[in-house]
Amino acid sequence: MPAVTAFPVVGNVSYIDDFGDPRLQGRHEGNDIMAIRHQPAVAFERGKVEKHVGSSMGTCMLYLHGASGMTYIYIHLNNDLTMKNDNRGGCRNGVSWAPGLRNGQTVRRGQLVGYVGDSGDADGIHPHLHFEVRTPSGRAINPYTYLNKAKRLLYPRPAAADPIQLILRKARVVSVGAGTLTVETRRIRLSSQSTGYPFRRRVVLALPLEAIVERITSTGLVAADLTSTSPETTLRVSTPSFAPSWATQRAAAGMLSVGHVTIY
Repeated sequence: MPAVTAFPVVGNVSYIDDFGDPRLQGRHEGNDIMAIRHQPAVAFERGKVEKHVGSSMGTCMLYLHGASGMTYIYIHLNNDLTMKNDNRGGCRNGVSWAPGLRNGQTVRRGQLVGYVGDSGDADGIHPHLHFEVRTPSGRAINPYTYLNKAKRLLYPRPAAADPIQLILRKARVVSVGAGTLTVETRRIRLSSQSTGYPFRRRVVLALPLEAIVERITSTGLVAADLTSTSPETTLRVSTPSFAPSWATQRAAAGMLSVGHVTIY
């Protein structure tokens, strides 16, 4: 097991140590990470992916064969085209797995590999990721301790190394300091992706002098000053373009900057 890993779901989740719990098909060999339909699933560590459709029930799955020799199994990936349980998407790229994902492709730690859902025998149950960890011999071990140690990410890394922007929609002001803006995010979208994902997390952004700040008024957008905003003010924040990296995914204080702010 590598020393530093990425938590396999980006966004707000809940999970317990349910490894070994009884199930209809036998003992539970992973941990269920409860999430929201379509939340991004990312690579726990660097490795090669294998897409798989399990059972006659159409369970959308992914095997990540880690560089460490461990294998991670992602089960119940999404098969819905809407936020409802419509079962119209099947198991395919852009629905269950990341767009363009190929069998045998090497992915980076924290790279987008799929989307949380309720496919297979989880149909109609709360969307979740059944996450397994298996040793090189194939033995399932309890993921719970490893999940607790894994690093939570602000965004899933795209496959391409092209610069991206983050758009924080309906973010709330926490505080404005000397050269910093602290917000609580509500929904995040990458400029390279058409849809976003819900995520409530506090983020401290660097606030450079050249950042553009505007306010929506009845006559249109006008220049504004963030220092006059009160806590809980709603904002739309865009970062400047930046190269995706492990550090920016972690988003420590000041790692990401404000490019443009719209005050509602």
